[in-house]
Amino acid sequence: MVLQKMRAGAQGVFAKVLVGLIVFVLAVTGFGAIQLFSGGEPIAATVNGDDITQRELEVETQRERAVQRSRLGDEVSDELLDRLIDRRGVLESLIVNTLVQQFAQDLDLSVSERTVQRHIRSSFAGVDGFDDATYRNWLLGFGHTPSSYQAEQAKRLLQNQVSASLGETTFVTQRELRRYARLLGQRRDIAYLLFDVGTFAAQVEVTEEEIEAHYGNFLDDYMTAEKFDFDYVRLLRAPFEADVVVDEATIELAYQDEIAAMPEPGRRAAHILLGVDEKRSVEDAVAVLSEIRRAIIEEGASFEERAREISEDSAEEGGDLGVIRQDILPAPLEDALWALAPGEISMPVETEFGVHLIRFVETEEVDVPSFAERAGDIEAELRRQEADELFEERRREVDELAFEEGDSLDGLKERYGLEIETLEDATRSSRSGVFADLAVRQAAFGDEVLLEGYNSSAVATADGAVVVRLRQRHPSTERPLDEVREEIRERLAQERARRLTEDAAFDALGTLADGASPAELSDATGIAWQRADGLERSDQSVPAEIRATAFEMVAPEKGQRASDVAALGDGSRALVVLSNVVLRDYGAMSEADRNALARSLEQLVASQGLEALVRTLRGDASISAIDFAP
Repeated sequence: MVLQKMRAGAQGVFAKVLVGLIVFVLAVTGFGAIQLFSGGEPIAATVNGDDITQRELEVETQRERAVQRSRLGDEVSDELLDRLIDRRGVLESLIVNTLVQQFAQDLDLSVSERTVQRHIRSSFAGVDGFDDATYRNWLLGFGHTPSSYQAEQAKRLLQNQVSASLGETTFVTQRELRRYARLLGQRRDIAYLLFDVGTFAAQVEVTEEEIEAHYGNFLDDYMTAEKFDFDYVRLLRAPFEADVVVDEATIELAYQDEIAAMPEPGRRAAHILLGVDEKRSVEDAVAVLSEIRRAIIEEGASFEERAREISEDSAEEGGDLGVIRQDILPAPLEDALWALAPGEISMPVETEFGVHLIRFVETEEVDVPSFAERAGDIEAELRRQEADELFEERRREVDELAFEEGDSLDGLKERYGLEIETLEDATRSSRSGVFADLAVRQAAFGDEVLLEGYNSSAVATADGAVVVRLRQRHPSTERPLDEVREEIRERLAQERARRLTEDAAFDALGTLADGASPAELSDATGIAWQRADGLERSDQSVPAEIRATAFEMVAPEKGQRASDVAALGDGSRALVVLSNVVLRDYGAMSEADRNALARSLEQLVASQGLEALVRTLRGDASISAIDFAP
């Protein structure tokens, strides 16, 4: 509680003067001066003046792809991943993160560089063989450098502070806990008839005439993908870093700057807090805490035990507040803490949160690395920084030449020794090789390359830059009927089977409503009933769609039944009959189950609070974002 706080043209004299000025600048400084008249990276969205670049969108998309691949397995296709990952949704999450980060900054929340580095180190603790080189290669896979990844993690830790603050202010009453326990833990007796779409599909006959008619009516569905052959050159960062030499004096100076920038040691502290309201005055709280202070100092009572017994904040941790830095606590409490010696306890201190006793436990242990420990990493970082500057200078030169000699890559090969590589039979959905990078794909399929036939710009990638040009275009063609005949047969059979399955399920629902018995219905359909008595929401033995339908149905009166049809993902249908509902007995729950339920509900309430905060922030925000092609 105490720690709570994103080439237009014109005619006229002015336009001619402006064009003359641009021509003059280009004549003097070269085409690299175009950078003076253009912005930086392409922008995906702007949130209250803070930009989200398309590079950030691509990095987050690649991260999401990696998460999905780890869940589904390495054999999952790129095409499936593209269907699973909605780039609009990825951008929306970045917008939300930016809003929450801005809110955290408005509250003056902050995260030290050392905290971020410690967080990153702990994330990879225990990973065998994970060294600096492996770490950098891992980052490159997401388009990150160490500094950009550290900046991203700092943002995430700030957002976590906001979420944690909301969590610390939420609570669930006993009445709510009992109500949710009864509802969430209820059991339902159900039975269902499963109308399997596969069974119906096996009974469907598709004629040759139907196949030919479908092929003629939906010919656009049976075209080959348009294909393209591209030539490209790659400018890699790695060779630039290999050529950089950093002298020891520069390393020593950077080390001294690093040590000087380390934050002052914080103070580990603990407190006991008593709130003040109509039932407890400031004077009452002061008296109670004064007596506790006396007992601790004079009688050796345990500060931690007293905190667990009566503190209204951090009680479970024995009052532990962790390491505190200045400008975090309310001013009176901070003043009291910084006036103490290690081990001392303050007099009662009043703040907006109530009355506190605060104890200075110990000074934070600051691990100041020696020059020998840091020299290697500092040298590597300095080499990377200088290599980045050299690489960026060369990338601008490559970009200029790609523009000046826009109809060929030969000039780049001759002047800079860049090998011309080829990507054949690429489609708009290709994601392999250099096309794994969104920016490269956007450049390759942009009008400048695809329609006008020019070189692309030097597109920045995770490991360097790429210039791409179109070599040949292969238009889409009709796939022969013989090639797609079975595909069409399967499609028509599935479509008809889905309709038959749906009709059969709803016919059965109507028959049951008209008074037929379950046994009569089973005989009429030739499908056996499947029972699930005492069904819980988490019971995986029953298909999820059937469970969802069963728990959405209104509980029937005693001796009656309720029925509905559930739609399964594969096109099957199920007639679901609900006969009984038993609410969970809260009194019979163990203390551990009650505590687990309370924590779950608190997390749910905190999540709802965060959603409400985001809705408010979004309603007050100025947001613009790119449109995605349908």
